[in-house]
Amino acid sequence: AVVSTQSTGFYLSVYDFAAERKGSNWEQYTRRWVCLVNNILLTSKEEKGSLETVMLLENFTVELCQSNSHGYGIKLDFQTSDYHMYCSSKEIAEKWVAAVSDCSYMALYRRWKSLQVEYNSLLAQQNRISKCYGIEEYMLPTDNTREVVVSCELPVNCPTQHTFASLYLLQFEKWVLWYQTESVDHTLSPHYTKTFHFEVDDKNVRDESSLKFCINNMTTGTLLGYVVTDIKNIQAAKDSKLIANLQDDLGNNNVGVITLELSSSYDNKLPTSHRSLQHLVSNSPSLKLDFHRGFMFQTTRDKIHVSEQLWEHAASIALPLAYIEFLLGMKEQVISSFEEFTTLDQIYDPMIAQMITHHETSLLSMLRAKKFLSSYDGPLFRKSVCKKESEWQYTPVNLAIYVLGVCDIEEAETNYFTTTVGAFASHGLGYKQSLQSALAAAGKTSLYSTRHDKIMTNIDTLCRIWGDIELYKQTLIDSIALENSDLYDLAVSLTTKISDLTEFCKTGEIVTGVQMKEQAESTSCFSTLRARNWSTPETDYVWDGERYRVKSVGSRPSSIVGDMGTAQETDITIAITNFILAVEKKSKTIGRDLLRMLASLEPLVTQSRQGLMFMLLLEENKIFNSFFSATPEMEVRMNQCFSQGLTTLYTAFHISLLDAFSREDMTFFKVLENIGFLVQFQSLLSTHSAELAMLEDHWITINSLSNCKIVLTSEELGEFELSGLAHRVTLSIGVGQDIWRILPAGLKNQKPVPVSTVLFTKGVNEQQMLSERVGTNNMEHTINIDGLCKLEVYYMMYKEYVTQNNIPGDVEKLDALITPICKHARAHVFKDVKLLSMVDEAVRLMGGARVTSCKSAKDRTAMSVTYESVSVLSREHCLVASGFSNALSALRSHGVRPLNCKKNTGSGKYAFNGFQLKILPKEYRPPMGSYGGKIT
Repeated sequence: AVVSTQSTGFYLSVYDFAAERKGSNWEQYTRRWVCLVNNILLTSKEEKGSLETVMLLENFTVELCQSNSHGYGIKLDFQTSDYHMYCSSKEIAEKWVAAVSDCSYMALYRRWKSLQVEYNSLLAQQNRISKCYGIEEYMLPTDNTREVVVSCELPVNCPTQHTFASLYLLQFEKWVLWYQTESVDHTLSPHYTKTFHFEVDDKNVRDESSLKFCINNMTTGTLLGYVVTDIKNIQAAKDSKLIANLQDDLGNNNVGVITLELSSSYDNKLPTSHRSLQHLVSNSPSLKLDFHRGFMFQTTRDKIHVSEQLWEHAASIALPLAYIEFLLGMKEQVISSFEEFTTLDQIYDPMIAQMITHHETSLLSMLRAKKFLSSYDGPLFRKSVCKKESEWQYTPVNLAIYVLGVCDIEEAETNYFTTTVGAFASHGLGYKQSLQSALAAAGKTSLYSTRHDKIMTNIDTLCRIWGDIELYKQTLIDSIALENSDLYDLAVSLTTKISDLTEFCKTGEIVTGVQMKEQAESTSCFSTLRARNWSTPETDYVWDGERYRVKSVGSRPSSIVGDMGTAQETDITIAITNFILAVEKKSKTIGRDLLRMLASLEPLVTQSRQGLMFMLLLEENKIFNSFFSATPEMEVRMNQCFSQGLTTLYTAFHISLLDAFSREDMTFFKVLENIGFLVQFQSLLSTHSAELAMLEDHWITINSLSNCKIVLTSEELGEFELSGLAHRVTLSIGVGQDIWRILPAGLKNQKPVPVSTVLFTKGVNEQQMLSERVGTNNMEHTINIDGLCKLEVYYMMYKEYVTQNNIPGDVEKLDALITPICKHARAHVFKDVKLLSMVDEAVRLMGGARVTSCKSAKDRTAMSVTYESVSVLSREHCLVASGFSNALSALRSHGVRPLNCKKNTGSGKYAFNGFQLKILPKEYRPPMGSYGGKIT
């Protein structure tokens, strides 16, 4: 085929065996346009004409043939015929040969098989030599595994302190990158250690296979030096330890010394610490392993395996959704009750309308968030770039569980947990006024008064008792139908609950409420307000049940008593007596007597409920006029911040519970039973501009969390239930049967566990420096003194308990820590991160949970948790002094925290610039090359 100068048309000649046998001249050429589509060759007479021939290019060969007057030839050799095409140049002919050769199905299949073999080889390589000892990627070594420890010593005058090692394998006379280290175990010292793993029976790695170990500059990637050897040479050296000089590309042999040591002493089993992590994850479906990295560091005794994990928790989405429904339940209850006040004097109409409008404002934001979270099906966390999106405001920012796992040569395991989260703040509402400043301006210490909380508590108690009675009612009805033998016991339990209800309704607070409502009722005029239907099509939210409690995500809260029906004029005592007699006699009227008894209660419950709701109306109107009228968004802000804080509290407790169970630490459970749960929050926010408002919201939220209580139940691990008040929540947490069996008696009897929250804060960025200069840093000192007082109170209770009961506890270490903590907290030194470090240690000694926060929990938080981790390695595991900065650089450059930055912003670098780097404390400065991100 001859290529046209105007297009891609060809002259085509078809070889015909029959014509050759007849002696005819078959070499006749016709001009055709040819197009190759996948493995099909199409021809036509014109450039855009109809198809003339369709040839399937399978079971053929293609080759170049001799040139002639037509041009450079191509021959397609099929079994029955040949096709000859001629091109205008040799280069074009060669391109056609290459294209046609690779287009057939068999050619593609062979290529696919080749790529599959290559992929499997690379995958096996990654599993073999992966330095990450995480649960999913770690591959157990086999009996044929060899451990090659690579140590390198560079000259003191080496231009870089940041290097990485690479291993190349000689394959088909080409050096192929086999593995490259991700962690650098040094910064200030030029000496470091790295381990490679091979399997000697691998087809690519033999004892005589040529290996090339390279040392490169971490920043520029420039080759500093290399050595070429093989497994056989290393094994033949003394003690299987080969010492060689590194050489550069110019052949210089004085660039450094490398030591290659072959060892087969590696234990063929997963370290105990990682088995325990696997146990934790497998026993808690709420946890999802997000990132993991592994390192090996030198201690004064031997080497230790160190792993970093970052876990997501399902509570990041589930608990805010449950809390929103919990609040919606209370709001619906209040609004419905206010709308029922149709017998009040008309002078109360403006008050009722005002309070319904106020509650409606907070309802709308919750309904939007509920609609979004109910349909959300993404990662179990809120990105830092989503801080201001309204649908995310009830969800904590970048909530994660950071785990430092340490396994020494004796397989002794230790795990250290830190919950990291963005500051509890309502980013969507802005920072013109914080909760703290608004409360201080109004002369208040909390959003709601003590009387308001007492009224709400009474409503909750009435709700709970009536709900229990309804449950007994249903159980009794089922027992009557089945004629169960335990019918009498159920009847006695029910009557006991009814007695509790009647006694509760006679208390002074309820009697006062009933009297106040009766006095406010008018006999001549009625309210013009009409009840509204709050079941909007937009949210499809239905309010129908017994009480405002949330069993689990997706369940519907319920009203306090449901449909009251027509009140029966029946004496309660007589009704109870008749019911018990009917049970004793096994009368056929048991069911009817049961309904009569419950009907006699309904007027009392209705009256008590309306009395409490009327008192609530008056109290909320008083609070609105004195506070919410000037700051209407403060309730929404508090609800959003508290939702974030409650989710973090649950996450920290859940992981502490699992950790204590895996270590069989009974001290933790005894301290829970007798003292409570300690949570220490560490903040790195500054006290300037918007971050000051965030810090104030953060502080108010943490103080409110101390009003919460935790109750352990035998439900499935991870299940939870919310009850109580909006900002005084009782969090019932299921622990599963395994943990339930080892709990102390008090916790099994559902003794509430009090929560002790402690906040210490230290601004470390350039904004804090500005705050120090202009003198607006008093808030930091106030918070730290408050945290110190709370920490001392808990410490005294802890010390007294463990001393009197001879329970294992590091009291001496705590005594040695408390004094310097007090000194540093009261001194108020700028960027004193030593205070934070000492508080961290003291809280861990008392079995408390640790939470670290900054604005987004990715940059300053990363510096803090890595510094704390290396401090733990130094303090508890004898990390060599010269290796402190090495380990710190390794965790910050190649650990899980850069991955968390990338997950949030798309950039795997910390959002620090050169100026900010100079302001940060020396302990919090990231290594070169790990910073420069622009998104916070």
